[in-house]
Amino acid sequence: MTSYGPFAERTPRGQDGWIDEAFRTAAEHLRLMLGSLDGEEKHTYIVWRGDDPTTIVGFGDQASDSFMQAAGSADAMTVEVRLPGPDGETHLYTVGRPDPADGATTLLPISDDRAVRVFSNEVFTADEAAVIFYTYYLTDSVSQPYVLRELDLSHELSEER
Repeated sequence: MTSYGPFAERTPRGQDGWIDEAFRTAAEHLRLMLGSLDGEEKHTYIVWRGDDPTTIVGFGDQASDSFMQAAGSADAMTVEVRLPGPDGETHLYTVGRPDPADGATTLLPISDDRAVRVFSNEVFTADEAAVIFYTYYLTDSVSQPYVLRELDLSHELSEER
């Protein structure tokens, strides 16, 4: 039986499909995708565990509510992850370094007309984000030393560019 998964993606060009290691490793592929974010035409990248890796179209449904996404450009991007919280419900978090936020924020593009504001310790390069994504790919989690800041979904999280 052929296996296509376990992770699916929406590329910066907006194409959905399985992450395929036929041409490069998953780590190399994730770095390539994140490196192609330009903040102008290609703003976002997302990965999730596909529902049925035995079918070529099994990526269409998620196996759970968890996912990881990045937005911005290869030089400055934010990483968000949806994971189960202590209450058993899934929550959306921004990933950050353990350094205390100094209050400075950066506006990162998520579309042609919208952007999100994140703290300075939550801005990553494509190389840094690729390590976070690959750990998620291997473990379905975000590892130390990174910290998670829960996002309040009852408020608008983006603003006009």
